[in-house]
Amino acid sequence: METPKARVHFHSLGCPKNRLDSEVMLGSLALDGYAIAERLEDADVAVVNTCSFIESAREESIRAILEVADLRETGRLRALLVTGCLPQRYGAELAKELPEVDAFIGTGQFQNVAHVLEEVLAGRSRGIYVDAGRTHLYDDTSPRLLIGPSHTAYLKFAEGCDRTCAFCAIPKIRGRFQSRGLASVVAEAQQLAAAGVKELNLVAQDSTAWGKELPGRPRLPELLRALDEIKELAWIRLLYVYPTSVTDDLLEILATGRRVLPYVDVPLQHASDRMLRTMKRGGSEATQRALVARLRAAIPQATLRTTFIVGFPGESEEDFHCLLDFVRASRFDHVGVFRYSDEEGTTAHALSEKVPRAVARRRHRELMALQQEILAEKLSSQIGREEVVLVDRKVRGGGVARLASQAPDIDGVVFVSGSVQVGDFVRVRITGVRGVDLEAKCLPDLTTRPDVAYEDAVSPPR
Repeated sequence: METPKARVHFHSLGCPKNRLDSEVMLGSLALDGYAIAERLEDADVAVVNTCSFIESAREESIRAILEVADLRETGRLRALLVTGCLPQRYGAELAKELPEVDAFIGTGQFQNVAHVLEEVLAGRSRGIYVDAGRTHLYDDTSPRLLIGPSHTAYLKFAEGCDRTCAFCAIPKIRGRFQSRGLASVVAEAQQLAAAGVKELNLVAQDSTAWGKELPGRPRLPELLRALDEIKELAWIRLLYVYPTSVTDDLLEILATGRRVLPYVDVPLQHASDRMLRTMKRGGSEATQRALVARLRAAIPQATLRTTFIVGFPGESEEDFHCLLDFVRASRFDHVGVFRYSDEEGTTAHALSEKVPRAVARRRHRELMALQQEILAEKLSSQIGREEVVLVDRKVRGGGVARLASQAPDIDGVVFVSGSVQVGDFVRVRITGVRGVDLEAKCLPDLTTRPDVAYEDAVSPPR
């Protein structure tokens, strides 16, 4: 066995798309002769893959870089690389402020991480590797090394964004929208399924824009139908559906797909007409309410997830109460709430009437408290039901699992008591609620008829 060039540890921050970028970089490094270190303490090289979407993400990224940089003082690390959104956005500034970092690699240079690291270790290069163009978009031929459990994975089928939302810096960081070809996406999904992946989570900055610039202009429902034919997969979950781009064809595959789950993640951001206009989101309170009604009518069993921003410049108490009324009436299954982050280079940054942070924090608390009441009622109504869950990890006396209605990392989980194995679908009875999570017990047939649980997972009740 050849001696590895170095042992590399990745610390990945931010969203699932960042984690996927880390997996592609890890695959490239492994192919080039580097060993992967699961623990930072065992590494010769550290790579911090950063996020800079909002202020809190930047602060977390800087803290992580400084913590890793401290190891340079002990001589245990030979090199430190910082990758991703933060150097893409602030590369030159970071190079001045963080001399401990050997190289900064932007989102357009992920494919060159092995070459950059080789140059750094040879003492030939310290610097900034950032392109002003589009983010590198991997494909099915790109090496990829999965992080975490082998039964679940993300698949990025598009990159960048052409929207002009007033609050968002993503287009400046990730570039113009670009789709992967249908054949490439299906090929990667088949590769993941062959490797044991049972749950596929599809991610992009703007999922519903997929295919718009490809030859023949294929649309998202066509891609979902092709993926739905991969029999080795059980759950396929689509994330980030733009609210003004929900078509009848999309609703049909979400309602009838055998493996495509009836899970609709549609970031609405607000409900007030005035706020939606200022945010440059399109639509109105009336169209938002009509969309929720349309989703529920077309997919009665749908899981609805959304996100909102409070404290946007100019948001009045009237606007906020409009949002509260909307959430109260809509009864979403999952809601994420963000306080507005004033991002340089966005349209909103130039707006006056900034909402005081204390007011934004108070509105955040109020909206989250309302959603927690709704969620508590929804979770309590599930007690006594028999369900199929996917086990993510084992704990003493059982495991931590998820329903088809629970996306990894962002929704709740199910604490299962009984003998379970990671990656298995098991049949359970819901027995209680624990905060935002559920408790359940394994049913007797799970060990004798695992095929039954798997078939139920592939064809969940609709």
